Amino acid sequence: MKLCYMPGSCALAPHIALHWIGKPFEIWKIDRELLQDPQYLKINPLGKVPALIEDDGATLTECGAILTYLAEKFPEARLGPGEGIRARYEMNQWISHLGGNVHPAFYPFFLTARYHPDPAQHAAVKEHAQAQIYKQMDLMERQMAGRDWVLEGRKTVVDAYLFALFRWNKRLPRPMTEYPNLLRWYQRMGEDPGVRRAMAEQQLEL
Repeated sequence: MKLCYMPGSCALAPHIALHWIGKPFEIWKIDRELLQDPQYLKINPLGKVPALIEDDGATLTECGAILTYLAEKFPEARLGPGEGIRARYEMNQWISHLGGNVHPAFYPFFLTARYHPDPAQHAAVKEHAQAQIYKQMDLMERQMAGRDWVLEGRKTVVDAYLFALFRWNKRLPRPMTEYPNLLRWYQRMGEDPGVRRAMAEQQLEL
């Protein structure tokens, strides 16, 4: 397997998951200017990361889908849900929530020009984006109250996804200390060997 990633992007999540799984894999760093390179567009026509190239040449895209795939492909790693349809629902719920609500909330903050062409309006766009991000973080803060992991009782690929997204709060005005439950979980995740290795390979700091 080969993971295509851009440092610090959501691709950090499958990068962490692959280290948790412990099977051999390669990484391919894609700089932002290469996202629209014809060679990369053959891999992912949307020009986004992550992309996971399987040993048989199949290409997988979309962060949440890749994480779910890895959890199902390697059940021995125990990164998926517990037994039963409700446990599977809960994992799908949070993967969907992170991918459909939390992740997109950051787009106007980081990619402001895409949302308004007038630079004079960018501060207002960012301010609105911050409010949406804080709303999502407050929800996740409540979810993590009294929990060690997003899903009760076990570390899953959902934790890898949330970790990649929560660290983006370092670039926002609200200090991460205002999320004590999330910060406790985040700091513990930062000591995890798989997380540390993925962070080192992407040259990132906690």
